[in-house]
Amino acid sequence: MTTTLGGTTRHTARTWQDPLARAGITARGVLYLVLGLLSIQFARGHVPASKVNQTGAFETVADQPFGKLLLALTVAGLAAMTIWRAIGAIYGDPVEGDEAKDRAKSAGRAVVYGVLTATAVKVLIDAWSGSNQTAAQHAGDRQQQKTTSTLFDLPAGRWIVAAIGVVLIGFAAYQLYHHAVQGSFMKRLDPPSRLSTAVEALGRIGYAARSVVFTVSGIFFLVAAARYDPNESKGLSGSLQELAGNSWGRVLLWGTAIGLFLFGIFCLAEARYRRHA
Repeated sequence: MTTTLGGTTRHTARTWQDPLARAGITARGVLYLVLGLLSIQFARGHVPASKVNQTGAFETVADQPFGKLLLALTVAGLAAMTIWRAIGAIYGDPVEGDEAKDRAKSAGRAVVYGVLTATAVKVLIDAWSGSNQTAAQHAGDRQQQKTTSTLFDLPAGRWIVAAIGVVLIGFAAYQLYHHAVQGSFMKRLDPPSRLSTAVEALGRIGYAARSVVFTVSGIFFLVAAARYDPNESKGLSGSLQELAGNSWGRVLLWGTAIGLFLFGIFCLAEARYRRHA
């Protein structure tokens, strides 16, 4: 009886995984489309770097016609992503695997998207209440620097910050090799043959752009640890600003900005053409 109950629970969870995954990946696609557009606008000098972060993206969505409704749908999608990843952490995923490493990845992503969902909810509440949309100015790098400062206060905090930098760079290298170079993400997709090449190209470019951001952010964590200075740690906005400040970085900045936008398109394609199992 216990086995039957457990099997029924597992089957029910997996029944919900596909619609939750598609809703969540769609929301991620919207987020990256807006982040890409903001990055391009920053590269053109039309918006400050402090606006180019997740909070800024949510605020940008809320400012559009029918933006509050679109942001509410995005919140629902991100919540779906969080639940999907939480289920994957417990039961695995029929498409992405159910080994221990696959469940560990899902658990980590559930935490990340849980925090992202909470951020989006806060922006939505502020938008509906008519509050000034300035949260992005106090998010992103400032929040990351505050977190880094807190980590420095812990025993071996300096080493923890350095470890985060190493993990980010390692994650960037993994994404670059497995997805941008090998195109491993295509294993979870089943697009029509006429679109397969285009979808694969979008994915490769998008994952390469993400790798640049994670690499630069990881380097800043290592610099912060080496100098024992939390102000040295930077996220997306700080990474892009650093690229903009160097002549060689302008090309990489534009490539990264366009890549993030293309990754948003790829996410929408993944939501549509993701395999069922």
